Amino acid sequence: MVKTAKIQYPDPERLTGPSSSRIWNTHLLTVDRSKELPKNPAFWREKKRTVITILLVLIVLVAGIIVGVVVAVSKIHHADKPPPSSALSPANSSSPTGSTPPSTSSSSSALGPISTRQPLPPTFATTFKSAAWIWQGAQARINIQSGDWAFRKTLPTSASPATQAAIMLVADNSFILYHNGQLIAASPDTNGPEWEFATAIQVDLDPDFNVFAIQAHNSPPEDPNIPGGTAAGLLVTIQISYADGTTASISSDSTWRVAQPVPNGFQSPSFNDTQWESATILGNYGCSPWEDTIVIPPGFNITTR
Repeated sequence: MVKTAKIQYPDPERLTGPSSSRIWNTHLLTVDRSKELPKNPAFWREKKRTVITILLVLIVLVAGIIVGVVVAVSKIHHADKPPPSSALSPANSSSPTGSTPPSTSSSSSALGPISTRQPLPPTFATTFKSAAWIWQGAQARINIQSGDWAFRKTLPTSASPATQAAIMLVADNSFILYHNGQLIAASPDTNGPEWEFATAIQVDLDPDFNVFAIQAHNSPPEDPNIPGGTAAGLLVTIQISYADGTTASISSDSTWRVAQPVPNGFQSPSFNDTQWESATILGNYGCSPWEDTIVIPPGFNITTR
């Protein structure tokens, strides 16, 4: 609808004198009411919903792009990152709370593609596939609270004296490894992808008696708002060399002992673990939830089941 209104106002150039003598300007104002914004509330509600919908779509698109970039950068960083250095000397490492590892003459060295000690057969890492993920209780495979667990394994005696052992291990999320009470290796305490790098270590053995003790740690979820716990597991392969040139392999299985909380002095060779539980087998190498995510140290090859 179009309406016209007449507006009169004084001529600004002739404002003096009586009002009757003033010159009045006249202006016709035309208003097209059909072009005015509607006053219907339903119209504005619909417009508001449309704007909100468009904003939400834009936010989702931007968030998707950001997540994609973060995931891509994380994958590149994980692929390019070298395995962490996990062979530690007792002087540079801390022992578990309440325990002090006794000093022994045992020594160790990190393994690379070429060992500086007794050469290792190329099949050493393949024994990893015969190892079992172990923990205390089957629930650890999917959901267990954070904390520390103690594991022990006494090596069997042989007619020929033991000389060396090569160990490959990984723990979800971290570990501290002892041999006859001596701290020989540790992994970073993290719930990031760094824990997936397996550690290879070589250690001199006592001719007659050898005990490996491990303090394994399960970290809480990265997001503190997520209820419950996370998966926890320990995977170990030990290859023993004897003076007569023979070898024997031992892997993590139900013959390992486990306890929680971690007892003081558990890493000592003389510690009595006969009252500990037998470790629970969660599955062999390659099982869920870990699948084939474990990164083998350089120079070794491995195949899954």
